[in-house]
Amino acid sequence: MYKTEEGFSLIELMVIVSVLALALGLGIPAFNDMLSNSRMSTAVNDLVGSLHAARGEAITRRASVVLCPANTAGNDCQTGSDLEAGWLVFVDSDDDGSPDAGEPVLQQHGPIDAGPVIDLATFPADQAGRIVFSATGTLRVGESTTDIQICDQRGDRDTGRGVAAGRWIRIQPTGQPEIRRLRAHLQDTDINPLGGC
Repeated sequence: MYKTEEGFSLIELMVIVSVLALALGLGIPAFNDMLSNSRMSTAVNDLVGSLHAARGEAITRRASVVLCPANTAGNDCQTGSDLEAGWLVFVDSDDDGSPDAGEPVLQQHGPIDAGPVIDLATFPADQAGRIVFSATGTLRVGESTTDIQICDQRGDRDTGRGVAAGRWIRIQPTGQPEIRRLRAHLQDTDINPLGGC
């Protein structure tokens, strides 16, 4: 009785390697996009959550509440910075734009993941990049709205169904933030003063 060796022929091996290469070639970019979308959503949701919290605290406490770019220590506002390095939410009882003794810091958010988020710009806010909510929850900036744009290395690329890779948050004069996801809205400079990613 003969003993036969079992295994793959060269042709079978080449077919398996080809199928594996095709699956990896299609799967890895899709996985990277899914990961980038997840990181973008996390960053946007964290920021919008802080905006809602700041507005809610301003109404509850009947005092000005500020969301501002954090310094490296995370305990004061960083003038001339953006929100990419993190932000603070604090009660500003004396309206000086800085957390002082007796003014509680309500939230401290660390830096946004440096991998996916490379540009976070605010317009107009005030000179120091602060977003100030009054005791009634409305914005205290002279302009009618405040816009925040969050971009990553994908720019305004369409991720499907007209949804952009980047996000744009518009804070209405009432203090309510709205997330804009459509690529057409991000790129339309008549609508978006930040001009897209």
